[in-house]
Amino acid sequence: MLRNIDVDLLRCFTAVVEQKGFSRAAAILGRSQSAISMQIRRLEEITRQHLLDRSPQGVALTPRGEELLGYARRIIALHDEALDVIGARDLRGTVRLAVMDDYATSILPDALARFSRQHPEIELEVTTGFTRDLLKQLGDEFDLVLATQRYGAGKGEVLRIERTSWAFSDSNTFPADGALPLALLKAGNMYREWALEALNKARRSWRIVFSSSSIGAVEAAAAAGMAVTVVKAGTARPGLRLLDEADDLPPLPLSEIALYTAPRRQTPATRALAEHLTAELRSEAA
Repeated sequence: MLRNIDVDLLRCFTAVVEQKGFSRAAAILGRSQSAISMQIRRLEEITRQHLLDRSPQGVALTPRGEELLGYARRIIALHDEALDVIGARDLRGTVRLAVMDDYATSILPDALARFSRQHPEIELEVTTGFTRDLLKQLGDEFDLVLATQRYGAGKGEVLRIERTSWAFSDSNTFPADGALPLALLKAGNMYREWALEALNKARRSWRIVFSSSSIGAVEAAAAAGMAVTVVKAGTARPGLRLLDEADDLPPLPLSEIALYTAPRRQTPATRALAEHLTAELRSEAA
């Protein structure tokens, strides 16, 4: 006899397990506790297995319940992915995204690849540069800007917090004596300003030995032992050692990663990418 499991039953089952109780699952799903209990009974009838043990302390999975949980999560994920992909076929157009160089090469590729698979008719135009310059062109050249800013700036939609850190080669001797050699981005970059401001405030002598408009080039110079640089701790390239006050360097401000949306470019494609980036980056940071 053919037996089918409604995905809704599996959602109820996983919600009860994850919320550790029927009442909390009911609140999450917007249903009554008795309705959730009926769904679980129906699932047990279909599977012909006892799936949950109830007690005053909550609920616990039986061995068969543990076995079903993995399948349930995979079925729900595949079901939702199929609906997302099919529904996304109607979205098309071009979205112009501007982002910092380090995020474009280390954080975003996988997230954008997933978006492209879900929305194959949307073309992404990605531009990299300094946040300050990119924000000036929001609405004219760009639909979305993923920006770096000082913690607590109160602007844009903040997606995550990044620790700002000094960094130097992990295979060379740190230059502890004399003026501190620096590899920094060119003038107009926020991290350059933070670095010089912190060193001047600490009365630490410095000299710039390398500057570039490329984050990759600056970090490569530091990794080669040429100079100290400033990085986001979460995106620093291999070959760098993060430094701190133990290395006689002053503290640096925390960074925020914030998403800005052009108010007059709210197309369905733009909203789809904005929602995707928000979910992806907040998920990564959790």
